[in-house]
Amino acid sequence: MLGHRFAEGKNSLNAIRLVLAAMVIVSHSWWLGGYGPEPQPGGVKLGTWAVIGFFGISGYLITQSRMQARTAGSYARARFLRTYPGLIVCVAVVAFLIAPLTAAVTGKRFAWPDLLMYFATNLSAGMPQVALAGIPGTLDGLPDPMSWNGPLWTLFWEIVCYVLVGVVFGICRPELARLALLGLFILGSTLVFAVDAEWLVSPAPYDWPLVPVLTFLAGSLAYLFRDRIPAGRGALGGSAVLVAVIAGLGFAPSLIHLPLCVLLLAGSLQLPLSAVGSRYDISYGVYIYGWPVQQVLASLGVHNAVPPLIFAGAALLIVAPLAWLSCRYVEGPARRWRRSKDASRRVPELA
Repeated sequence: MLGHRFAEGKNSLNAIRLVLAAMVIVSHSWWLGGYGPEPQPGGVKLGTWAVIGFFGISGYLITQSRMQARTAGSYARARFLRTYPGLIVCVAVVAFLIAPLTAAVTGKRFAWPDLLMYFATNLSAGMPQVALAGIPGTLDGLPDPMSWNGPLWTLFWEIVCYVLVGVVFGICRPELARLALLGLFILGSTLVFAVDAEWLVSPAPYDWPLVPVLTFLAGSLAYLFRDRIPAGRGALGGSAVLVAVIAGLGFAPSLIHLPLCVLLLAGSLQLPLSAVGSRYDISYGVYIYGWPVQQVLASLGVHNAVPPLIFAGAALLIVAPLAWLSCRYVEGPARRWRRSKDASRRVPELA
């Protein structure tokens, strides 16, 4: 079963998350390079597949983190230090280094107050109606002249999911919390299914946040029911078939969540890639630095000289060392500090 296999400690989730982060960069290449419509397997954009995959894995791991946390405070601290140090540095690097240097090289003008506003508002992790997408003047003339870091909006909704899990397990006993999350998942899936079936009009046709949130809930349920979910090759094959059939029928946004989570989780137990990311997990850095790097390449005109996959490959070559630096000198020290604080808090209880 899934829970037993994960308890053994060997999985390839870090490798899968790295592939998903790379998929996001590949997906964004069509938009940021002005190449036209991007591939949409199963009627869903490649980047959306990657994002919902991220959310599904996070749902499993974050629920595990909340269940294993000694207190709500330790859970909140862990989530904050996993997300915000890397985000703060990334936003600062874009606002005060990448954007002004790119503008200077390409002869564009900008105002320093706009840089400060971009930095301050994006500390909200891309909160809708708060975070400013761009810095006026710095991206003029590009296929997307409005945004320096499009993927940040997903971080806000991921944090919403962190809070949801924290609150539900903070006020409910595990059995009731399981029912609450299951009820939310069924309700949300029903709503999205009605949109897929064209019974309702989508309230937000572009990147509807409810879709990845549902996959997060599916990952959370996979953890809560982990001892009842098979994890062998049969489960892997069955979930792959279900994903393909559901996507082929056009119901991926509403019905893909549970089989996709099982596919990724069970697949991570079959792949021999557990060493990838075991020391330096750069997937988060690849995700948050990918779009800014692609905007720099577009500012230099690279998109006019190469096809989309080469454009994506060039971005990945630049993003990888940036992501490693973020992991090595920002994210890693933050996690180690958190572990040392948690350990120091446990000492009096053990004495």
